[in-house]
Amino acid sequence: MPLHITAAICTHNRAALLPAAIESLLAQTLPPDAYEVLVIDNACTDETPQVIRRYLDAASNVTLRSAGQPHLGLSHARNLAVEMAAGEVIAFLDDDAAANPEWLAAILDAYAMHPEAWAVGGKVLPQWEHQRPDWLTDDLLPQLSMLDLGDVLRTLAIGEELYGANCSFRRRAFAELGLFRTDLGRQGAHLLGSEESELQQRIRQRGKCLMYTPHAVVYHRVIAKRLQPRYFVHLAHGKGRTRARLMLTDPSQRRNIAQHLTRGGLAVVRRWLLLGLHPFDKRRQLQSMRITAHWFGFVQEVIGEER
Repeated sequence: MPLHITAAICTHNRAALLPAAIESLLAQTLPPDAYEVLVIDNACTDETPQVIRRYLDAASNVTLRSAGQPHLGLSHARNLAVEMAAGEVIAFLDDDAAANPEWLAAILDAYAMHPEAWAVGGKVLPQWEHQRPDWLTDDLLPQLSMLDLGDVLRTLAIGEELYGANCSFRRRAFAELGLFRTDLGRQGAHLLGSEESELQQRIRQRGKCLMYTPHAVVYHRVIAKRLQPRYFVHLAHGKGRTRARLMLTDPSQRRNIAQHLTRGGLAVVRRWLLLGLHPFDKRRQLQSMRITAHWFGFVQEVIGEER
């Protein structure tokens, strides 16, 4: 193969789900000497270390390595994976996902066909743990990290992005642009995010492209607690905090913070007034709660920064 690739799983307290992710990587169609698997234990307090040890001790033709990252935070774990990776490409798989057997081969094929690409990713399809509720409409699926941009290999347009559950980057991108921002990304129970989105933005600013390949498919497990409205509200709060952090650290955006606060507050009032006309509409209720939580998260982060 023209490129050697590292498949990295960064995990935090998902001992029950981790085996499916690891086993999907050990079963890739690539020759065993064409890739490696790297598992990063991100401050786990459950049985994750024992799970990893079991796979390290098992006989396999695929190189499997592991390391611990004591600093809690997905970006910290991903940055350690980048530093340890032997591959020219680093592909990230979530610890609650499983890759199809052709995942790594499809990623490498996309890079081979498009040398100008610095990032490649593909479909993220749901694996439902329980029946999908009626109120969980298709427009909410991206909130569960689901992505399906069709069946054609193509460059992503402005406004489109790869999702962290299924993304890869050339090593050169990190060498020239730096690592993931550690003030972004999941931090235990805090549902911050956008660390991979922010990196993709830097890649675009460098004039390099992002590629989507429909052949690189992963299946993202949707556990029961993510099928509750409160999860989407909690997630919206984290997205509000993330949005504030991005604006606060961007000099061109800081001047827009007051305007964003005002518009967000008015949007909250408007949503709840409209809800009064449809008080029993569960979908409208959830949307109102999500918009409110997003705004409060944004406010919380701005006030905290000012202190």
